[in-house]
Amino acid sequence: MVDTVAQPLSEVICKLEQANCKYNMTVTKPSREMFQLEDKLYVIRQQLDADGILNLIAAAKMGKEVF
Repeated sequence: MVDTVAQPLSEVICKLEQANCKYNMTVTKPSREMFQLEDKLYVIRQQLDADGILNLIAAAKMGKEVF
């Protein structure tokens, strides 16, 4: 299994497609939009299911909190 956690989603997708791996992707975000989110998504969780499909959860990095 390819380790994809903490890598940019765009790079992970390229690697998986080159390796002909099947994957599902879910993007998550905070319920409240208090903080600015970056445009770049990162894989924060991966799980290989019984069918051999890699399930990925991706999220954007949150901007700095300024008071």
